[in-house]
Amino acid sequence: MTRRPLGAVNGRFDSSKQQLCVYFARGHCRHGSSCRYSHKLPAGDSFARSSSSSSQGGARHGSTRDPDMRQCNTIDDLVQLAYDHLDIISPRGIAAFWSLLVKHLHNQRGNSRFQLSKQLDEIFDSTMESIGQFSGRDLATTALGLAKVMKQSHGQRADLHRILHNLLIGVNSERKQCILDIVAKSSGLICSEIDARSLSNLIYSFGLAEYIPKIEDGRTIFDVLALEAMSKLKHFNSQNLSNMLWSYAKIKSSNSVLFKAVGDSIVGMNDVGEFKPQELSIIIWAYATAGESHPKLFSKLGDHIASLDDLGEFKPQELSNIIWAYATAGEAHPKLFSKLGDHVVSINELNAFKPQDFSNIVWAYATTFQAHPQLFSKVSDHIVAMRDLSAFKPQHLSNIVWSYATAGESHPKIYKKFGDHVVALRDLGQFKPQALSNIVWSYATAGESHPRLFSKLGDHIVTMHDLNRFDPQALSNIIWAFATTGQAHPNLYKKLADHIASLDDLSAFLPQHFSNILWSYATAGESHPQLFSKLAHHIVTMHDLNAQALSNIIWAFATSGELHPLLFQKLAVVAIAKSNDFTSQNIANLLWAYATVGIFDPLLFTSFAPAVQSVLGKCSSQALANIAWSYAVANINDHLLFNKDFIDVCQAKANDFRSDEYSQLHQWQLWQDELKSGINLPPTLSEKCRHTFELQSFQSSNLQNDVISELSSIGLCPEEEVLTPSGYRLDALVEVNGTKVGIEVDGPYHFMNQEPTGSTILKRRQVSTLDSIQIVSVPYWEWNQLEKDRAKKQDYMRSILYGQNWS
Repeated sequence: MTRRPLGAVNGRFDSSKQQLCVYFARGHCRHGSSCRYSHKLPAGDSFARSSSSSSQGGARHGSTRDPDMRQCNTIDDLVQLAYDHLDIISPRGIAAFWSLLVKHLHNQRGNSRFQLSKQLDEIFDSTMESIGQFSGRDLATTALGLAKVMKQSHGQRADLHRILHNLLIGVNSERKQCILDIVAKSSGLICSEIDARSLSNLIYSFGLAEYIPKIEDGRTIFDVLALEAMSKLKHFNSQNLSNMLWSYAKIKSSNSVLFKAVGDSIVGMNDVGEFKPQELSIIIWAYATAGESHPKLFSKLGDHIASLDDLGEFKPQELSNIIWAYATAGEAHPKLFSKLGDHVVSINELNAFKPQDFSNIVWAYATTFQAHPQLFSKVSDHIVAMRDLSAFKPQHLSNIVWSYATAGESHPKIYKKFGDHVVALRDLGQFKPQALSNIVWSYATAGESHPRLFSKLGDHIVTMHDLNRFDPQALSNIIWAFATTGQAHPNLYKKLADHIASLDDLSAFLPQHFSNILWSYATAGESHPQLFSKLAHHIVTMHDLNAQALSNIIWAFATSGELHPLLFQKLAVVAIAKSNDFTSQNIANLLWAYATVGIFDPLLFTSFAPAVQSVLGKCSSQALANIAWSYAVANINDHLLFNKDFIDVCQAKANDFRSDEYSQLHQWQLWQDELKSGINLPPTLSEKCRHTFELQSFQSSNLQNDVISELSSIGLCPEEEVLTPSGYRLDALVEVNGTKVGIEVDGPYHFMNQEPTGSTILKRRQVSTLDSIQIVSVPYWEWNQLEKDRAKKQDYMRSILYGQNWS
């Protein structure tokens, strides 16, 4: 029979097996000449088995019968029996030994460590010397046994496990790698002879050991065995298929051709009833984990599971893996989700479900937007009833609360349970940045308050030395969550802002990240000029801002009192081009922001008039008042916008406006009076707006008292807090050369970068126009420069009052 070893190129190879034998004999495995095991393979042509030995099951030295190792009850008995028969044991017997060894790993009678170590060492050496004579079945059985022993011995402290670790794994896994390289080379020599079951076991052994042996031409053993497997797919049973696919997914060995071939083979089956629940679970899991798309396979297996009368044979992990896989693969199957959800709900007790199962299940339903309230309620009730959550890892906690928030499932008790649990933890060091981010985001999204949780997580993040592990999404979500819930944590805001402002490169941040971050700092009232400046300089270079992000960014700068003219200038151009994409709230926020900072771009306000008119009926009371006020501040008149339709909408919302919104509408009405447009709010609404505007709270400051005192000192008789006919209140009113002059003592909130805000500009304009009162401003910084020199202060007041031509 023609054999195709691993060294084959284009399906062919040098037929001399002696080359491979010399390769091992010289120690030329991937681990160099120091490899302990490479010399154990026989030299010359001994790799080739005679037909007679093969027909006799591979027995050596004339043996016709292997010892019956199945009767051994302990590992001591098993090792002793194999050791005593090393001279006659066949490859079949050696394979049986390694297969049985794993079953007795936890059953040692008490032989000395030295004796057991010596015996195992010789048995293993004999295995390596004989491996070239193994049939495909024996090789696969041996490889699987070795892989299982390696798996169970790794990281264990018992004497027996340490012996096996030193023998089969090594300090840095160098022995494990060498052993599996030899197995791979040996299997490559006879891969065309290996049957389907043995091929599956071979592949499974490498997957279990989590190692990918490479061959000289750049391919791996997985590449070679995949070709062989595809040619024999019709001989694979359901377990063979599931084990093989599991290995490729586990080891992350991409092989789309194999996955497609297996998927097509399963889809072509008339009946998949022979597939056990575990096999179905593994196959679906493998496709999702490997990122291999096969819609028809998912559809066929989903239909099969959904058609079953009872899912009682499916273990919790199998159920969770199936539903997780469909969500991860993006494969919609409502009937399957409904079936599995109903099944979980029907189970009396969920004690068999592990935290990972709960996490996978609710995550899958939330991710796919498959509604199943009873399922979420069932899981929540079970978790809340648990006395101890110590089995839940940070990722489980994070995924579960994220799922409830994303699915819109309100279950306050589970949020309280999880929140209390996290707060009680001594150390949050095991929480990854993504978990921290998802947790606070979930509580904010669900509207669930837990101040101690936010305080705990905020304090933890502040103590972290390196925030580079937080990606832009995590940073954005954390800041947004604290701002949304109104949880004050100045140190956290400063820590995150300092970090972002210190980054050399912001290219990983999306427009939505900038939008959320800036919105959050503005909403929380947390000032950080360096952060706003850093982001402003980056944002002006971006070309993919959508309407909402653009609106939020501009609103945040205005709300925070951060004026960056270039940013406002460039984003105005972008906004005009996308005016039809803005919602009513987006429009209101945008126009309000430009009006607030005192930037009146006629083209911007004129361009948005049609968009405003198209959304008037959808405007909230706040949006309506903000838009009206913004046009009044900018003094941009558009007869198409403020007409009967606008008045009708205002009338319809007459009882919905808040105090500040009634005041904004009053200022809009004053603007119409300025324009003499003849457009008026309904009398009742207009009166309410005026009354509310006049009753706005006011409070004098030390600065204001100081200025008024000096006015009196220069012979003027100032009237304080004067209410004008238009409804505005002036800090002081004096008469200069027969002219009424209003004195406005303007503190920091009246300016941005020492330029008057929109509110300041509007007041000055409307008082001057409607009340015929000239306005004089005393900016806080000019007054503060005079310090305590009263003479200078009096000279200053004379200069700004008597140095004007009031005619």
